[in-house]
Amino acid sequence: MKNIFLSVVLALIANTLTSQETSYQAAMTQAVAALDSTSGIDAFQASANAFSRIAAARPTEWLPYYYAAFSNLQAAFPLFQRDAAKATLILDLAQASLDKAKTLAPEESELSVLQAYLYIGRLMEDPMSKGAQITPMVFGELGKAAAQNPQNPRAPFLKGTYVLNMPEFYGGGVENARPYFEKAATLFEAEANRGLLPHWGRKANTGYLKQISEEGGN
Repeated sequence: MKNIFLSVVLALIANTLTSQETSYQAAMTQAVAALDSTSGIDAFQASANAFSRIAAARPTEWLPYYYAAFSNLQAAFPLFQRDAAKATLILDLAQASLDKAKTLAPEESELSVLQAYLYIGRLMEDPMSKGAQITPMVFGELGKAAAQNPQNPRAPFLKGTYVLNMPEFYGGGVENARPYFEKAATLFEAEANRGLLPHWGRKANTGYLKQISEEGGN
């Protein structure tokens, strides 16, 4: 009798866990699909809120925290043009979510890329005074991301965008950025279907390569 009772309890627990897992996967699938087609500050903030709710329900998963940080970062960049103080607060929210993700997956390459991306956001707070401080921080995180996963295309892609916008005097410009975009293109081509994992950057990388080709004449 005791064994039968235990079997029933274990079955109920298994069903509950399966239901929770299905619910999590469904929520993440819907939220990621929505993010992939999102544009505009308010929409990105709504996306961040959605991922934050998922993270609150599943605090042991790093992906919801990652996407909450990523969504807030996407909201902050254009907001600097009209409300820098609010944009900075949103960057703070992004960093808080990213810090939680890091505690769950400290060796995850995508988190290092996102930290570099967030540092670039910090640069927008005051580009003239923060450039010398932020640039080595960006390159440091991207170097770490590449070491953690040499197949991650978002590391060379983001480095390419940063180098492209640096003055040539400091090692920036079109020709210095080209190898990073070319490497990213090769890695994007080899990247399999990522599902819920981060998969941004391919289209933008293609656009930058086209821009560089036109400007460079080849």
